[in-house]
Order: sequence, then C-alpha cells, then structure tokens
Amino acid sequence: MKGTPRPGSKFSKLQIGMTLSEINALIGTPDDLTRNETGKRWIPFYFGNDSQRLQALYKGEGCLSYTGGNVFGGGASELVRIDSDPSNRCWNP
Repeated sequence: MKGTPRPGSKFSKLQIGMTLSEINALIGTPDDLTRNETGKRWIPFYFGNDSQRLQALYKGEGCLSYTGGNVFGGGASELVRIDSDPSNRCWNP
C-alpha cells in the first residue's frame, strides 16, 4: 500500500488480495481502467496470473493495481497495490 486512505474513504475498506469483482461490489466500478503486459508475459511456460497488470482509477481516491490474469485469459484479477492519492497523480494510462 502506498499512502494512507482517509478514514471512511472507499479505499479504507480494501485489503490486498481482494478480487476485482469483490471490490466492484464493495465500492463501485472505477472511473477508468488500463491494462499492460508485464515481463512475466515472455517467460516460457509461465502459468501464473501476473503476466498482465490492470490499473483502475477512482477519481478523488487514487489508483488500484491488480494482477491481470495469465496469457491464456484465465486467472482472477487480485489486488496487489493501493495508491491512495486524491490528486490522481498515480494514474499512468
């Protein structure tokens, strides 16, 4: 986690390891999303769920980073980083 969520904010309800669908049900859908490949994408026979990263922007709250699944489209998107930044400087589309 980077930064400290304000008490009572949306991000104060989150924990690392939660899935994207759990978070969407808890705090709503993000204002914007972006997906990028990681270096693990090019490791032969890598079947983990971190070959892609998904970044979600919540305006006025900050950014959430998730594992984006494996190269075959499987794997849940799990929360790996919380950037509590109301100015949204964390957003890197």
